[in-house]
Amino acid sequence: MQDDQRVFDVAVIGGGIGGTMLGAILARHGVRVLLLEGSGHPRFAIGESTVPETTFGLRVLARRYDVPEIEHLATNSALRRNVSSNCGVKRNFGFVYHREGEPTRPKECTQYPTWGPPLGPDSHYFRQDVDAYMFRVAVEYGVTAYTHTLVDDVKFEEDGVTLVTREKGTFQASYVVDAGGMRAVLPERLGLRKEAPYRTRSRTIYTHMVNVLPFDTVGPPRKQHGMPSPFSEGTLHHLFEGGWFWVIPFDNHSGSTSGLCSVGLNLDMERYPRPAEVAPEEEFWQHVRRFPSVARQFANARAVRPYVATDRTQFFSDQVVGDRWCLMPHASDFIDPLFSSGLAVTVMALNALGHRLIDAVRKQDFATERFDYLQVWIKRMFAFYDDLVSCSYISFDDFELWNAWTRVWTLTTLYGTNGQNQAAVEFEKSQDPAVFAMLERAPYRGLQGADNPWVEQMFTRCRDTMLAYRAGELSREETVARLFHAMRESGLSPAVWGTLDPEDRCPARAFTMWPLMKLLVWGKFFAPRHVRGKYLTGGAGLVGREAVQAYAAELRHGSRLVNETVRDMWFNWNRDWARKPAPRTTGEPPR
Repeated sequence: MQDDQRVFDVAVIGGGIGGTMLGAILARHGVRVLLLEGSGHPRFAIGESTVPETTFGLRVLARRYDVPEIEHLATNSALRRNVSSNCGVKRNFGFVYHREGEPTRPKECTQYPTWGPPLGPDSHYFRQDVDAYMFRVAVEYGVTAYTHTLVDDVKFEEDGVTLVTREKGTFQASYVVDAGGMRAVLPERLGLRKEAPYRTRSRTIYTHMVNVLPFDTVGPPRKQHGMPSPFSEGTLHHLFEGGWFWVIPFDNHSGSTSGLCSVGLNLDMERYPRPAEVAPEEEFWQHVRRFPSVARQFANARAVRPYVATDRTQFFSDQVVGDRWCLMPHASDFIDPLFSSGLAVTVMALNALGHRLIDAVRKQDFATERFDYLQVWIKRMFAFYDDLVSCSYISFDDFELWNAWTRVWTLTTLYGTNGQNQAAVEFEKSQDPAVFAMLERAPYRGLQGADNPWVEQMFTRCRDTMLAYRAGELSREETVARLFHAMRESGLSPAVWGTLDPEDRCPARAFTMWPLMKLLVWGKFFAPRHVRGKYLTGGAGLVGREAVQAYAAELRHGSRLVNETVRDMWFNWNRDWARKPAPRTTGEPPR
């Protein structure tokens, strides 16, 4: 007779942000979930910088599956108020170009803002806090979770799966999801790992540091570079021929309780093969010293954890789904940290996987065909990001190349983000979660607007132009001209942006309230026919309501803290313990 405490509907291997979100979503809807984590919490992890398409996707997840705790990760104010004050703010993507041996030139930088409140800004996740928060949320929704529990084997039978653990014995499940990352169990167990076919070939060195100076104190002043947002309040990318550094500060706002900064160096392996007998720390600092402006930012910096050096960062699995199993994207494939694509693909996959698994459990039908959508779109998104990132490395040859190519990314990001927002707007009108099915229909499937034929055509033309440049078939000037021509012909660039003006190095403008309203007006009334009616069709009312709600939430939070402090000066008794919300009940059990 089976022990009911060891029999589950879905087993999730891996207790990071993706596995715990999936667990919470499923348990909220009555699915019996087992979650097995090989280490514990808190734990170090990277994947710390969000992008607007990720945070908008988190809002969709929270509302579609009625797990509001996920939405606490979607804006920086909610993140700091509900999750961790150790997280940083991300008001922009900053890119500064460098030449070896000389300070950066003030005009050789670009910037792309994140969305302002109430839909933003984005965040720098201090992952050990964020992952521990989501682990707790999953457990509160009813997930049975074990930490420090290694999975030694997974055995597939006709009617289920047996998971053999080193510490806790065996468990049975109807379906298993591997959210274990690069060293995931199922790819090894099933022989799924193959040589990565991706054009991107890069490697990484990374650590956490203290005393990393704000670039605004050591780089060119604002009156010279002209960017609208401080570099230090965003994710800073130092670009150079064949590589780039990331600088992700967690201490970049007045409310931060952290002194840490995540830093990493990413190198094209063809230009910079990994040297033998050179320690990661030594190699990192060798590259820092090549660029005087970078060296100034790191003049006082000190690592607080060992440097980690990878071989080739890209990995690949030839299948994402199979008979009673599925890989989360971060267990399947990886491209490069540039553009923070990993979390974006994970959120997309959670949206598509959640309702399929809930329905499969209720109908006791786990046919592989039910999950084929994930195979197609996870792979398609990794192929897209490979094109985007590999062409970015090509563009690092010259600032003017980067200045043109980055605009291709800002346009695809605009349409990807607004695809998510279209679904959110429709949900606000109807309060019917069924509207989120539109995210699995053209033109909103996937990410970065990749399912829109106009976006796809523009992107393909620009990608092929970059590849022709790399092959020596085009000069730099010809390449730049063709990129701008393809963007102009697409009609995708908003007239209120400066995308088609190479002198405008922050072409998307800011996403504060007034520029956002102008963008919505363009989209609704003046955009080309292939944009009008599909994107930017509305949302002013939604933004207005959420602005009021966000402002009220901050006022309540601030006044409550003040009132509690004054009370505690005079009285010793309170009922704060009674005001904590009760755990949420789960949904109906699967039928």
